[in-house]
Amino acid sequence: MTMNEKERDRFHKMAEQDKARFETEMKDYTPAEGAKGRGGKGSKRKAKKDPNAPKRALSAFFWFCNDERSKVKADQPGLGVGDVAKELGRRWADVDEKAKKRYEEMASKDKKRYEVEIAAYKKKLAAPAKNGAAAEDEDEEDEEEEEDDE
Repeated sequence: MTMNEKERDRFHKMAEQDKARFETEMKDYTPAEGAKGRGGKGSKRKAKKDPNAPKRALSAFFWFCNDERSKVKADQPGLGVGDVAKELGRRWADVDEKAKKRYEEMASKDKKRYEVEIAAYKKKLAAPAKNGAAAEDEDEEDEEEEEDDE
């Protein structure tokens, strides 16, 4: 059943009144301090990752997964990604202490590698920032000189 013209007009008038009310309320509206658009509670944008940043260190479990994933896929080719991960978790729980120790040593070495690389990376980032600040100061001085010339 569809509405006739008279019923439809009634709803259009109600919508227009509501729109007018909304617009008058929004004229006086000031957002709360710290509120940012949609998302509420001052949601932040996710920072972009630098592709030149060093890769994070892998845990012992991830080293184990790198070794065992192909075996799990070969043993059970029908498994999906999630099921392979579950199977790897089960196998990790059943691994003997000697094998776990080996993977933990690999993780420890990788952690040291990451610490060295991240320190060098941060040092590299800090150096251009200092030079960049000096270059900006020179640009500002050049702009001031150009304004004085005019």
